[in-house]
Amino acid sequence: MPDLSVSMCGLKLKNPLIVGAGPNTKNITTALNSMKAGFGGIVVRSLHMQHADDVKVPTREMYRVYGNTKDFTKHLYSFQSTGAPVRTLRPDNAPGWGGAAPVPTLEQWTEEVAKITRAARDYDCAIIASLGWCGSNLTDESLWTTEAAAMEKAGAHAIELHTGPSPATEPGRYMTMDPDHYLAMPIRAARKGTRLPIFAKIPVDCCDSVGMAQVAQAAGADGVVPVTRWSTITVDIEHDTEPEWRGPGMGGPWSVPIMNGLIFRMRHADRPISYLFSKTQGKFPKGGPVTIPIVPSGGVRSGSDVIQYMIMGGDAVQVCAQVILEGVQIAGRIQKEMGDWMTRKGYSKIGDFRGTARLLEAPQAASIPQWLPVVDKAKCTGCERCVKACPNVALSLHDKKAQLDERFCEGCRTCFYVCPVNAISLSE
Repeated sequence: MPDLSVSMCGLKLKNPLIVGAGPNTKNITTALNSMKAGFGGIVVRSLHMQHADDVKVPTREMYRVYGNTKDFTKHLYSFQSTGAPVRTLRPDNAPGWGGAAPVPTLEQWTEEVAKITRAARDYDCAIIASLGWCGSNLTDESLWTTEAAAMEKAGAHAIELHTGPSPATEPGRYMTMDPDHYLAMPIRAARKGTRLPIFAKIPVDCCDSVGMAQVAQAAGADGVVPVTRWSTITVDIEHDTEPEWRGPGMGGPWSVPIMNGLIFRMRHADRPISYLFSKTQGKFPKGGPVTIPIVPSGGVRSGSDVIQYMIMGGDAVQVCAQVILEGVQIAGRIQKEMGDWMTRKGYSKIGDFRGTARLLEAPQAASIPQWLPVVDKAKCTGCERCVKACPNVALSLHDKKAQLDERFCEGCRTCFYVCPVNAISLSE
């Protein structure tokens, strides 16, 4: 088995899989389940406090999952989440945020997190404590300091600031309007209370995520956690008696290419991605590359997703929705998929391929093959899917079979992808 361990900010994780702050890390019971499953780390959920004297109302969580099938390991889906006050309190549940359990005070929560960190020693699992709140519910400056100190006292190995992405509080819009107050301030305030590594969450909704990562780096963050989750309001036109949700967050495995782009752009933040037009390769006027660790959160459900993030320059990954849908055993599946791929490719450790992504440069664009489709008439059913899709009218139907006129084909490959029976192959 290849070595899946990663190191960042003085932390050494046995693998790059971290359970993101959420339902799977809301109390000691769920935290233990994740640790036993073999995750390299977990982010213990924040209390979402704004003020030191907050008395938090217990919450319950609600989800919507949209997709064509219920095989969430293979097919694309969208995951939408929100919360609401409890209607039935579950006083026997372990204290924490969510699960209809009593919400502890900061002092009580510090004791609970201490139990989690002690248990983590038996499972070689890093404990990252989430604290604060974001956007319109931004935590008081002094409380960032107090919470950070409390989580260090509890034995946490690192701190994650809830500067995003809670979409209902629109942190991206607030950061855009005043990045110093809504992003840099929490970093500076938390640093007053702890010597632990500090990671700041970076939202994508209404926000220049790349620019905000630069702000976080300049403010002293040890790492950033970009999160692909968007404010969404879905409308059920068939069941209009159910109210629309208040803009909760939506994400899913379809966001992996988006996150790939974010990671790459953060690592190369001084240059625009305009690889086909060499004259536009000027640098951005402010800021340089993000050199601190990047821990992407969003879309991960397979070893392939983790590998892609590592190739782009990520240091570890966070998994949340897929753990909810599939269970904590996902940790073993993803590690096996990563190990199998690394063995097949001849990699002994993640550092062998991390950060190796290179975009096609302008002079190389002309070398892209101009593919020609080849129609297997024995397979072709004459459905006309390729004929209708061809933007160059290079395909037509003859004797109920697709036929190519090479004079009009530019090699776009659309026909290859839309053919439902794989009757089209490509040739240079």
